[in-house]
Amino acid sequence: MNRKDLPTIHVVHSGARLQCTSYLIDGPDGAVLIDPGSGEVEAEVIEGIRRTGRRLDDVPFCLITHCHVDHCLGANRFRWRGMKLLAAPRTAEILRAGGHQVWYEYPECVVPTPVDLTPANGEIISLCGIDVRVVYTPGHTDGCASYLVETADGLAAFTGDLIGSNGNPGWAGSEGFSVDSTLASVEKLIALKPARAFWGHGVIARPACDWLRDARDLGRAGAWVIHAELHPDVKPTAEMMNDER
Repeated sequence: MNRKDLPTIHVVHSGARLQCTSYLIDGPDGAVLIDPGSGEVEAEVIEGIRRTGRRLDDVPFCLITHCHVDHCLGANRFRWRGMKLLAAPRTAEILRAGGHQVWYEYPECVVPTPVDLTPANGEIISLCGIDVRVVYTPGHTDGCASYLVETADGLAAFTGDLIGSNGNPGWAGSEGFSVDSTLASVEKLIALKPARAFWGHGVIARPACDWLRDARDLGRAGAWVIHAELHPDVKPTAEMMNDER
């Protein structure tokens, strides 16, 4: 692939309550959305896509890093808009079932969500002219996946919530959380030597391998991010309901 054909990365939305950072990978034949969010800011995510110069019709695929509300509750409506959803098999299983593993406090607001593609661990799948390496990185949940793409700035890794921005690994309030799996997943990513890291709630400014090594060392030292409560102050809004429109 010529360098001019290498994909570029855009942040299409970030910073809202109960909302992950949503990214667009813009390739030669269209674009791919990473994590649509909770649905509360669906209109803003769509507007962010349009600001990149792409129409929604140019984005036929949505990749989901894991099954938590702030990353995937809005996936159903993006699928209704024509996107195919891609996730690791365990995440796909949870989304297809719906329920509490997506939103612990309000499982009644979670509807079963079909997932179209479940690539194998390590598989490289071509989407819109973009070669995406799918790497299973369980730990934060047992179905987490990271997505790696080659860009003009080097290998970019989209890691979901495996690690926080400060390098502290894990969020141990999740069903399926595992210390051992998290550390093994971090080691797996270190071996792939990404140049840039895009985690579930922001872009990492420093070199990705430094961030990953710090996370490994902090995890080995027991410096995990532990939260006893989830989102007790967040109530469902009309925008977060998954009734088909």
